[in-house]
Amino acid sequence: MSADLLQAPLGQVFAGRARQLTLARALALSGGPFDAEVWPAKNLHTDLNAANDAGLSEIVVSGTQWEGYLVGFLVELFGMPWFGCGELEIKIPRSVRIGESLQPKARLESREAQAGGLRLALSVWVENQDGAQVMVGSAACTLPPAAAA
Repeated sequence: MSADLLQAPLGQVFAGRARQLTLARALALSGGPFDAEVWPAKNLHTDLNAANDAGLSEIVVSGTQWEGYLVGFLVELFGMPWFGCGELEIKIPRSVRIGESLQPKARLESREAQAGGLRLALSVWVENQDGAQVMVGSAACTLPPAAAA
């Protein structure tokens, strides 16, 4: 768990590692089983024609992929308690294209002592290389007394 999260003032912004979304990563996630008779599977995340058929001008990356970047960042911030009591609510306001770089971020909104420990609430988002938010939401986790000490 990040000690910074426990000592940070409210409003403090934390940033995770930026990652570029490549076609290879999109194919690995959305292409289906590697041993399938036809690989990759044809869908709007792997194939331009399938994306065009869905009304898109280009392949878009599955939101699951970059939601994973956000969840990994929350695990870095909260540590093991995240797996037992982490809460996440998100919305995806825009699609992400191959080649974009994404970075998860979080702002500490509240820190409340509760009977079960210390509850931390965050605003969370993922932004692209231009600063556009491609995922927005909130996260919270109640740290047990031992972790909050």
